Amino acid sequence: MVMNVDYSQGEKIYGEDISTNAYEVCKEVKNILDILKLKYSLDPEQCFDIKVILCELLQNAIKHGNDFDLNKKIHLDLWIKEDTKVLGITVKDQGCGFSPPLIKELYYSIDCDPVNMDESGRGLYIVNELCDRMEFNAAGNAVTVLKRL
Repeated sequence: MVMNVDYSQGEKIYGEDISTNAYEVCKEVKNILDILKLKYSLDPEQCFDIKVILCELLQNAIKHGNDFDLNKKIHLDLWIKEDTKVLGITVKDQGCGFSPPLIKELYYSIDCDPVNMDESGRGLYIVNELCDRMEFNAAGNAVTVLKRL
């Protein structure tokens, strides 16, 4: 699903290009969570959900988008609309993109056999379950999620 999210009215929390290095990404996620906890008094469950969302999306960008290329960056934007208490997260990699699945296809792509479970697709499924909305840009190299706090 293609989405044109307007977050110009929201308060920008974070907007940076970060390294494809997993260690650097982990440090940024921790910094972001610290900011959110302090500024918005999030409870532990909200922090956990946001951490999982960020980690899954950023790991996909590292692995599938940027193909572990340390010369490529990931652009990460976070904003919040104070009036509606909706957190927005956009992750954009420098990869060529992909044909994103329809949200309903995520449910059918998960193999529920624990012995033969394929890890492919689980991250997007998990993110979709934790957020209120998930959509991709037309190129398939950026995803935006919205989560009510």
